[in-house]
Amino acid sequence: MEAEELSPAQVARRDIWDPVERRATRERLRADMRRRHLLGPKQRAALDGIVHALKPGAMDPSFPDRVLLAYDLGNALRPAAGVVAVGEPADATHLTWQVSGMGIFVHSAMWGSAREAGQLWAAQREAGAASPCVVSWLGYQPPGPWGALSGRHALRGGARLALHMAGWYDYRERIAADGPGDRQGSGATDPFPHTAVEAHSYGSIVAARALQMLQRRRPPRSVDALVVSGAVGLPRDLAGNPHLLGLTRDQVYFALTDSDYLSWLGFRLSGRRPWTKMTRLTIAADEALDLAAAVGHNTSRFRPGAGPFRRGHGYRDAGTASLYRIARATAGLPLD
Repeated sequence: MEAEELSPAQVARRDIWDPVERRATRERLRADMRRRHLLGPKQRAALDGIVHALKPGAMDPSFPDRVLLAYDLGNALRPAAGVVAVGEPADATHLTWQVSGMGIFVHSAMWGSAREAGQLWAAQREAGAASPCVVSWLGYQPPGPWGALSGRHALRGGARLALHMAGWYDYRERIAADGPGDRQGSGATDPFPHTAVEAHSYGSIVAARALQMLQRRRPPRSVDALVVSGAVGLPRDLAGNPHLLGLTRDQVYFALTDSDYLSWLGFRLSGRRPWTKMTRLTIAADEALDLAAAVGHNTSRFRPGAGPFRRGHGYRDAGTASLYRIARATAGLPLD
């Protein structure tokens, strides 16, 4: 039997947190693996990326198992989508949504995105978070460089992210109401764990739109923190108004390297407003803590033994001051 092919909108509407739905998603993945030879090149690459991200030995052995929450292999007209959690959502004391920006596709970056989520998970644990879970959310069609100047992708992606986030809140409320019988694991009992969004580049606009949409729901839903890095400006209707995202300025954190020229270009050429009401994270090298500085715009740059064009570290690379403070900001812990 062929696997059901879903559009990103259908994936967003499904209750991805429900245990029955999660089992069905795993079965659908197995069916897609059996028909892999029938898929197009990008669909095969997306499937392989998802499977590789879930493989037990594919990443740092200290990372917990990855959990496939949703995926869609796409078609000739739209790219694949994928949502993978590092850690068990049912047991989370801290849940962070990690949203990436332009050019980050499932068929080329699912494993790397899940690894970045694992690195944030590890940094949160080291900072003191008891049972974190980081969701690598590649659930929208990311734009290219020119598309990043428009807000169209952010509106569509924000709507999908808002649906998944609203489902998360509903899911945790059901856990609290139903008791331990409905859980995947055992551990957290607080129906409202600390919740945050960590977004990079164009993903910061997607996240902002999602939080704005969550505020319009009944009841409104809010996160405890929003952390953006390499941001490309803020839509004019949201600029200077964190309350429209359900946040105060003390709940918004901003990271930007001195050499992030793509962020500057995206902000200037798009006509968006700057992020103003926020706390700026210190991400310079810190010798006392043995932390490296991030450089440029990318989230991941460091490769041992790489050539001169891959030198330096990205915002989410392990061992950086940026990841150190992003982890603390997303976990609601002191920054230093």
